[in-house]
Amino acid sequence: MCMSNKISNPIAFLKLSQATTVCFDKETALCDGEILIKKVVILDVRRNESEVSQAISNVLNAVNERNPLYDALKKQYDFELSSEVKKVYPFNYQTRTMGATFRGGKAYFIGLVDNMSIKNKPGILKRCDEYVRYGQDVYVLAQGENEITENLDVVALIVTKEHVRESMVESIKWLNEHNINVKVLSSDNTLKASCIAYDAGVLNTSKQISMEYTAIRNAYRNVVFGEAQREEKNAIIKSLKAKGEKVVYINDNYDDLPRAFEESKRLVNNLYRVSLFIISKVLFAIFLAILFAISYATKVSENPFALYRYFVLDAIIDIAAIVLLVFDRKNNEVKGKYFINVLKKSLPGALMMFVASILLIVLYSMQKNNLVSFGIYNEQILTTMFMIAVTILGIPVFYYICLPLSKYRRISIVVVGAISIITLVTPAIISYTSNKVDPIFGIPFMEMSGPAYFVTGIIVTVLIALYFVINKIFGKGEEYEN
Repeated sequence: MCMSNKISNPIAFLKLSQATTVCFDKETALCDGEILIKKVVILDVRRNESEVSQAISNVLNAVNERNPLYDALKKQYDFELSSEVKKVYPFNYQTRTMGATFRGGKAYFIGLVDNMSIKNKPGILKRCDEYVRYGQDVYVLAQGENEITENLDVVALIVTKEHVRESMVESIKWLNEHNINVKVLSSDNTLKASCIAYDAGVLNTSKQISMEYTAIRNAYRNVVFGEAQREEKNAIIKSLKAKGEKVVYINDNYDDLPRAFEESKRLVNNLYRVSLFIISKVLFAIFLAILFAISYATKVSENPFALYRYFVLDAIIDIAAIVLLVFDRKNNEVKGKYFINVLKKSLPGALMMFVASILLIVLYSMQKNNLVSFGIYNEQILTTMFMIAVTILGIPVFYYICLPLSKYRRISIVVVGAISIITLVTPAIISYTSNKVDPIFGIPFMEMSGPAYFVTGIIVTVLIALYFVINKIFGKGEEYEN
């Protein structure tokens, strides 16, 4: 997944929350484009610091063109122009050079040492090595005569370094603390990329490789990849994914990457739990539809459970549960395959409520045929027993969805449990005090007898116990751990 400043795609959030490796693009993500002047080393013993400073200022005043090198130098060298400008050589972004010719025939040029035509270039490059090996760039202030741009005399070395974004330093520190692999991809030379990565806080930067002469292989073993163009960067990411890594590629500035990770984990966790709850109810509804069809076909009942009443009651509980799950702030570690886990975890709860429904239908059918006597004399009693049973059974389902528990989740369980009980008790009180069907859900509580309540209680107790045992045995290795 490639990530820039904003993430709105839910799939992107899922991938971010499960990331095991983060690849940073050095040029566009780690560095902000600013250049820092580390030092100026005067090589011409005939020049003093004041003269060198004036020469640099004259070039800047003559060119007067904003670019990273110009901005960095301008902060330190901002003297008045001391000589009339005859000709200007604008900043060349390809060679990173600029210069000007002044009155009297003197010409001064500032440019990257590798791209300048200077005297004693091998010796100058050797002198630059002590800075280059620390990831620094070396520019030269060189002097020529009469607009000559070749075979120039080096006056001073200007040692610079790219500036690492402060936000990325904090982000990489956070990634290290959370054991997320960090890799750096750069089109620059490997040594420089490694030094920048080290400055940003990346670990094991000595594990570096140049992609200029090396094929993509064993990418997971290296940390810094230099000389990597766009095609190589894509190949590196594919190679990491082939090894099972969940890769996020950061190719832009992201002000608060840790917050993005935490937010993505929170949203994915909440989505996971909401999905568990909804899928449990959807699976249960599907099972009920099948049971309804079988019951109707076998003439057991034409309208078992009066389902429309249950769905109205259940909607109140479901809305409250989903709202509580959505506002959960807990950030848990995301593991496993999301959609498979949702289906696996949703099934036991749906089956538990479905088994309760089957048992009630079977008992009702047996009583109709005078095989048993459990107080289930008519469909009104069957409906009331069903609504009591599945409403109460929804509480342990919500409990397991909330695992692992936190203070907020414990409160959520209490709230959902209280709402479930209130939605049952309130109609019951209205029914028994008015001696008629309650006007809220139309549940015929007056039809219920002692044996019917007893049987409902036994079914609910046994199924909850079995549900707890099954989850205890098969619920280990929770995908979302603290």
